[in-house]
Amino acid sequence: MKYPTYELLLELHTYLMHDAWQEEYYGPHRPELLESALARPRQAAAYAEADAISQSAYLFHGLLMNHGFVQGDKRTAYATLEWFLHTNHIAKITASDEAVVAFCLNAENEKWSVEQVDAWLRSNAATVNK
Repeated sequence: MKYPTYELLLELHTYLMHDAWQEEYYGPHRPELLESALARPRQAAAYAEADAISQSAYLFHGLLMNHGFVQGDKRTAYATLEWFLHTNHIAKITASDEAVVAFCLNAENEKWSVEQVDAWLRSNAATVNK
């Protein structure tokens, strides 16, 4: 399994916030929380025997809920989720753009658990053939 590094996360965040969205206010706010979020999928695999979808849920949930960036946590969390799913040939999100936006907003605003994120992913992603 290939996991995102802190450097990759910052590169992705900078691309999204600066290049794609032309935001002026972005960057890491709490680097230690970002590092913690990046470690969650590996810990889940090692200690909870989490499968690939569950590891994806842990990654997204950690980045979303830790609020490690000045702004753009939801956008970066979702883009990192997509990167993880694609890079590891796990699954492709099949939900509409509107459903993805609702997923990100609801997961943060309603304080979804990792299990709720996992359930959404299993309902809205198609397994990719390697």
